[in-house]
Amino acid sequence: MPDRDRIAARLDALWQIALGPAGGADRPAYSAAEAEAVRMVAGWAAEQDLEPGLDPYGNLWALPPGDGSVVTAGSHVDTVPDGGRYDGALGTVLGLEIARDLAADGIAAGVLVCAAEEAPRFGAGTVGSRQLVGTVDDSDLEAMRDARGVTAAEAREQYLAALADLPRVAPAPERVRAHCEIHVAQRPELRELGVVTRVASPRRFELRIEGEAGHSGEVAMEARRDALAAAAEVILAVEAAARAEPPATVATVGTLEVSPGAVSVIPGAVRLAIDVRGVDAASLDHVEAVIREGVAIICERRDVAGHLTLTRAGEPVALDADLVAAALATAERLGVPARATWSGAGHDAQHLAAIIRALLLFVPLHGGASHTPQEGADMDEIVQATAVAVATLAAPGA
Repeated sequence: MPDRDRIAARLDALWQIALGPAGGADRPAYSAAEAEAVRMVAGWAAEQDLEPGLDPYGNLWALPPGDGSVVTAGSHVDTVPDGGRYDGALGTVLGLEIARDLAADGIAAGVLVCAAEEAPRFGAGTVGSRQLVGTVDDSDLEAMRDARGVTAAEAREQYLAALADLPRVAPAPERVRAHCEIHVAQRPELRELGVVTRVASPRRFELRIEGEAGHSGEVAMEARRDALAAAAEVILAVEAAARAEPPATVATVGTLEVSPGAVSVIPGAVRLAIDVRGVDAASLDHVEAVIREGVAIICERRDVAGHLTLTRAGEPVALDADLVAAALATAERLGVPARATWSGAGHDAQHLAAIIRALLLFVPLHGGASHTPQEGADMDEIVQATAVAVATLAAPGA
C-alpha cells in the first residue's frame, strides 16, 4: 500500500529545493535545481534496490537489475516559474510507490522520469521524452534559447555535468511493456480520477503583419495601414473560431510584438503567436482553415500584408485503449470514482505512447489553479490513483 507519510515527505523535499518569489517550486528545465531533484529521486530509487542512471537526454531510468521486461511509472521534476507542489513531482513520487508495491507482488517494475518537460525556459516542452522517441534532435536543441541566450543543448550539457556522479545508461524502451504517468489535473472541473483517452498536441503558428508606420498625429484615419489594428481583429477572429468548436478545442494568442512600439507612431509591423489545441483532428483542421481565411480577409480589407507560418504541427494522440479500459474497470472494482477524460495540456505520456504502451491518470485538482503555488491535491485521492495504477499494471497483459 502507498505510504502517505512518505509521499508527503518526498513531495515536501522536492518542493524545498528551489522556491520562487511567490513561494512556488522553481526548477526550470535543465537547470541546477532540476538536477538536484533528479539526484534526490535517484537516491530514493536506489534505496528500494532499483538501479538509477541517466540516458543521453537527461531522462532518469531506475530499473530493477537484469534485462527482463518491466513496467514503469513516473513523470517529471522540473517546474514552471513559481509552480505548484504537485505538477510533475506527484507522478514521480508515486512512480516510486507504484514500483515498490509491484515489486512486493513479484512484478518487475521501475521508474522513468523525463527531463525538461516544462516549456517556459526554452519555449518548448516535453524535451526529454520527445528526444527519447526521436521527434526532437540535437539540432532542434541548438535552436532553442532561454531569455539569457543559453541554448537548450548547452543547458542539457550543464545539467548532465551536474549529475556526473550518476551512471550513464542507454535508453531501454524495449524493456518496458507498459508505462503509467499520474499527474495532478489541470482542469478544475475534473472532480474524480481521470483516465485519459486522448491528449491534445498544439498546432502553433507565427503571424507577421506588415503595414506602414507613420506619425500618429499626421496620418488621417482613412489613410492608415495599422498593423496592430489588423492584429486586434485577428486575435478576436482566432477566439471566435475556437468558440464555435467543441469545448475541447481551444485557441490562444499568447504573444504580441509591436514595431516600432512608440506611443506616437502608428504600428508598422506586428508579430504574434497562435496556439491551437484539441483532441479532435477534424476540429483542429477546421479551426486552422477558419483562421487562415480570416487572416486573409482582414489583411486584404486593411491593406496590410499577412504572413502566417506553421511553426509546430501537432495531432491529437490516442493513448492505449486496453490500458484505459483496464484502468476504468479497476477503478470500478476498487470503488474509486473515475471517468474517461481528455487532456488539453501536453504530457510526456503522449510522446512515450509512440514507443511504449502508455497510461495517463489525473488526480483531481484542489486548492487553486495548476502551475501556481496554490495548486493542491487530496491525499485520499492520491492514494486511490496509486492503487488503480498498481492494480492496472499488475493485471495480466499489462
